[in-house]
This record gives sequence, structure tokens and C-alpha cells, in this order.
Amino acid sequence: MVNESTFQGVKIRYLVLWIILFFIVMIGFILASQSLLKGAEWSVAYGLLFYALISYWMLRNFRKIHLDYSRFIGHIPQNYNWLFLLTIVFAVIIFSLGMNELTRYIISTIDPEILGEIPRTSLFYTPQDTPLAPFMNFLDFLTGVIAAPIVEELLFRGVMLHRFTFKWGLKKALLASSIIFGLLHADFIGAFVFGMVMCILYIKTGTIIIPIIAHMLNNLLAYGMQMLSNINQQNSALVSSTPHPSIGVAAFLLVVAGLIILYFLYRNWPKVYWNPPYFQRDYQGVQENYYY
Repeated sequence: MVNESTFQGVKIRYLVLWIILFFIVMIGFILASQSLLKGAEWSVAYGLLFYALISYWMLRNFRKIHLDYSRFIGHIPQNYNWLFLLTIVFAVIIFSLGMNELTRYIISTIDPEILGEIPRTSLFYTPQDTPLAPFMNFLDFLTGVIAAPIVEELLFRGVMLHRFTFKWGLKKALLASSIIFGLLHADFIGAFVFGMVMCILYIKTGTIIIPIIAHMLNNLLAYGMQMLSNINQQNSALVSSTPHPSIGVAAFLLVVAGLIILYFLYRNWPKVYWNPPYFQRDYQGVQENYYY
């Protein structure tokens, strides 16, 4: 028998308090040890400790509510269409690129000089940033491509989706968890869309493993694109001007990716009787969402 009140004991507001306290403590450590560690080392350490804190909070709550891990995590469906997963991940990445290009175009329209004043950023540290650059890059890669997808999917699609479903119903829970996910990322709209897609993947497949893999692929591709960007910058080191953003490119990327994403959302939007995986019952070996 499925107990739909299982996640009633999980209080998201306590996690918010934990994170606020974490920020205060970390700021104190940074101010107290500025002469010992450089910004690169603190940035990597902050990321690792942040995800460790969230992981501890989740495990603590899982023990308290006696979580059934098998039902919560689920199993990868047989003969799963991996090409479909790659397609939707690529669509979300293209959508984010389109939003970035559109944002740059709007900024350049308001002030044509401002883009040239924004320094080019990189995901990778150099020896000028820290003498431990290769090791820091390795840890940063593990955090971004392995730890972040696992922890974020367990939190937003696992814990929050079920907790909010218990309070407001599945559709509102899907939107609420995706909005919070978007607010915690620089690209709000892109992250919000990504959050909705990951929620639906979890609901449709009945396993958190699929959105974790999709999230890993997304972040891995982001790292790959950053590497290509670095190579391109090195090859054009003599060119000091910043490429002018194109509204045509932005529109093309957004339309192509948007159509794929809208079709995915339309075909897979939760039905009235659907439940998130942990609340689903099995009828004759078939998940509740597919039985009716």
C-alpha cells in the first residue's frame, strides 16, 4: 500500500534555513582565510561542501520518513529509447543557447558598448588562477557533471516534486519545483524549461535515473561547448572585438528547440489521474499512470 503522506514530514523551509546558515559560515571562512586560499580553491570547495550539505539533509530526512529507496529511485525501463532522451537534451541545450543569444542582443540594443566591457568567462581555471589548476578543474568537472546532476535531481525532481504534490497536486508541484530550480540558475527561463522536462521524464519513466542521466549529458555537453569556445578564443586571440549578437540566430535556435520542447510537453503533460513515481500503485505489473 502506498502511503501518500510519506513526504509530509519533509520540511523544505528547514533546508532553506540550512543553506542560509551555510552561506553565513562560508563567508566567515572566506574572510578569515583570504591569505591562505585563492578564489579558485574556495569556489571548488564551496561547490563540494554545498552539495554535501544538501545530500546530508536529504539522507537525514530519508531516514526519518523511512523512505523506500527502490520505489523512490525506480528502475530503467527495458528497451528505453535513448535516442529520444538525447534529442530532448539537445533541444533544451539549443533553447538555452537561443535564450543566451537573445539576452545578449537585448543588452547590445540597450547599450552597444556594454558587451565589449563584459570579460569573457571560462569554466576552466588556469595557472594564473591557482597553482592547482589541473586538480581544481578535475574536481570542478566531477562536481558539475557527476555530483550536481545526482543531488539536484534527487532534490528537485525527487523530494520537492513529491512534497509539493502532497500539498498542491502534481501539476502545481511540477511547476513549483521547476520555478525554484530556475531561480537558482543564471538562465532562469532555460533552467525552468529544463526542470519541467526532467520532471516529466521522471514521472513518465518511473525512475529518477533517467533525469539524472539526462542532466549529466546536459552538463557534459555544456563543458564540451565551453572547451570548443576556449579553443575558438585561442585561435582568434588577435581579434579583440566581441561578436555582435544576432536576433536571427536567436530566433532560429528558439523556434527549432521550442517546437521540439512544446511537442514533448504537449504529448507528455501529466493527466489528471497521474501521480509521481513514489505515489504510484502497480496494477497487474503496470504502473498506475499507464494502467487507465
